[in-house]
Amino acid sequence: MKIDYSSQKAQMDAYLKNTAQVQQKPEQQQGGRDAAVKNSQTPQRDRVELSSGSRLLQKVNSAMRAEEPGRAEKVNMLKEQIQNGTYEVKPEEIADSMLKDMIKNLG
Repeated sequence: MKIDYSSQKAQMDAYLKNTAQVQQKPEQQQGGRDAAVKNSQTPQRDRVELSSGSRLLQKVNSAMRAEEPGRAEKVNMLKEQIQNGTYEVKPEEIADSMLKDMIKNLG
């Protein structure tokens, strides 16, 4: 998946330019001191909109961080077997699993 950052850069540049203008002369841009006092009573809020691509990326990151039930127990068991020298490699099971993954990814 290729993410195009060009539109995000343009939006960020526009936001930064607007923010800089507001910070430089808030009283002059808003009609003097009365407008500044009125504006301080009704604070404006920043708004963030996420693209569908970034929402998908968040879902993928969440899924990657989620632990499978029983996974830690299985990993600890395998570590123990490897340290004890009792772990047996089963080439047929590895090959079957690799083929299943390849077929799954193709379809």
